[in-house]
Amino acid sequence: MPLTTSTVFRSAFDTGRGPSTTTPRRFDSAKSYCVQRFSGSVDRETAADFAAALDRVARDRVHGVVLDFSAVNFFGTIGLVLLQTFVDDATERSIPVVLVGERTVSRPLEICGMTSYVRVFDTVDDAGRQLTEGEIGPSATEFATFE
Repeated sequence: MPLTTSTVFRSAFDTGRGPSTTTPRRFDSAKSYCVQRFSGSVDRETAADFAAALDRVARDRVHGVVLDFSAVNFFGTIGLVLLQTFVDDATERSIPVVLVGERTVSRPLEICGMTSYVRVFDTVDDAGRQLTEGEIGPSATEFATFE
């Protein structure tokens, strides 16, 4: 199954509910973070797409990252290697990284010992709450506001 990705910026102020008409605004918030969603398989065939998605997140000026693997049905060894590199790079830049995923992702991370330094949550909201309650510096993020 091919890998698909999407990037969303969220804020503690964003409830995700409201009218369908929105206006883009720019807000400065210490409680903003990036959610990178993945679905499908992370394997040898999709490694380039996975790496490109992680690079997109690393290029942006973000103060926290949630990697959402909840729709991933296979997470292979190459995914672990690329994820390890991404987490190490983010740690050097003082960017906290948390994951969302089911047993498909959490089990390989446990076996490799990665869960000792990257936390895995059941939902994006739980992961985001962890980031927004931490010591994350200010960020400027563009997202939609309801008028």
